[in-house]
Amino acid sequence: MSQKYIVVSFLEPLENGFNFSCKEWPLHITLLPNFTIKGSLNELINKLGELASIVSAFDVEVGNNERFGPNGEVLVSLIKPNENILSLHNVLVDVAKLYVFDTPQYIGDGYRPHATVQLNNKLIRGQIKNINSITLVDMYPNNDIERRQTIETFKLK
Repeated sequence: MSQKYIVVSFLEPLENGFNFSCKEWPLHITLLPNFTIKGSLNELINKLGELASIVSAFDVEVGNNERFGPNGEVLVSLIKPNENILSLHNVLVDVAKLYVFDTPQYIGDGYRPHATVQLNNKLIRGQIKNINSITLVDMYPNNDIERRQTIETFKLK
């Protein structure tokens, strides 16, 4: 199994190395969907750190709920697209342009900012949330498909 990663903005602070079940994600907004890297993980970490140092924190507004997935099995709260989140996504895509995405149709023009509704937590339409960090998450820590682990969180300026 290839090592996969994702970039998100957690809506509550988490420490680096936080390990959690794939079924119990902390509430987050997806910024860059699953990808496999080519090259070194340290290079990716350095690129994300450089990016975070030049991107300012910003607010987003929660929109309507919608269903994602092939059969509509994933309930999400859409994030109203604004220039800041779309720009951040596009810069992340540029950073990851040599990587392989599981679902390339959902990056660039196909990106729909969202937060997946969790068992015990969800966003409410009309809420304003501040995006002040980005986190790189390992989708298969120690080759365990049932777990996820934060690698590093980068504060936005």
